[in-house]
Amino acid sequence: GPTRTCAMSSLFPTSRWSVLVASMLLELCGGSVYITNLYLAALRPRLFPGAADGEALMEYLVFASNLGNWVPLAGFLYDARRGGPRTVVFAGAALTLLGYGGLWLCSAFDVHANFAVLWLLWFLWGHGSGYFDCAAIATCSANFRESRGLVLGLTKSFYGLSGSLLTQVFLAFFAAPDAAPAFLLFLGVALCLLALALAPLVRRLAPPRPLDADSPSRRFARGYALVGALAVAMVAISLLRAFSPLAASRAFSLGALGLVAASLLALPSLAWGA
Repeated sequence: GPTRTCAMSSLFPTSRWSVLVASMLLELCGGSVYITNLYLAALRPRLFPGAADGEALMEYLVFASNLGNWVPLAGFLYDARRGGPRTVVFAGAALTLLGYGGLWLCSAFDVHANFAVLWLLWFLWGHGSGYFDCAAIATCSANFRESRGLVLGLTKSFYGLSGSLLTQVFLAFFAAPDAAPAFLLFLGVALCLLALALAPLVRRLAPPRPLDADSPSRRFARGYALVGALAVAMVAISLLRAFSPLAASRAFSLGALGLVAASLLALPSLAWGA
């Protein structure tokens, strides 16, 4: 209702920079295509118990998610008369929940679905990832016509970092061998809810007049500094996990996750500051 909209607007001022922040966070929802290797080994005996070719079958499922991500249907919906960024985000959320939710049911309750059903579920969540990416990229391109390269660099950097960020969640809470189904449920529910929360903020806006009225140079500098710091932190965490015995502890995983959360909390400064 109107009250809810006013509250949202006061927390996130309506500007192309709040759209950029929302789009960067939306890319986190789409980057789950990068982390399938975290749970493939744990899922194989659940989805294909006793199958000698189980590893090959899992690779076919991974291909299904990649294929779903590549199929460019989201663009047609974005440009459709009743489409637009919000509709595309809603569609991506539905596909993500359906795909991951179905896989959770199959893996958690020993539902021996045939291969075609599993292939379709993997395709669905991979296809949903493409919808999030489309909504973020197309909307930011429209809002930053004079600096498309800079804004797309920022947005796509979060798509690339999303795998590392989601890995910290996995290692902190779902690293146990029997936790793979719970992680699938987390991905389906959490990514869907995050996307739905961001959907009202992902909108096309008229550019400011003049174009430099909202201090784009300083804001882009802050954005790239934040992304650079986050990337360096992810590299440092990876190196510590590889070479330090302390990195195997739960405390380290929670600390790494806290660092990620603190970095993400700094993102709204792009929308609030000048």
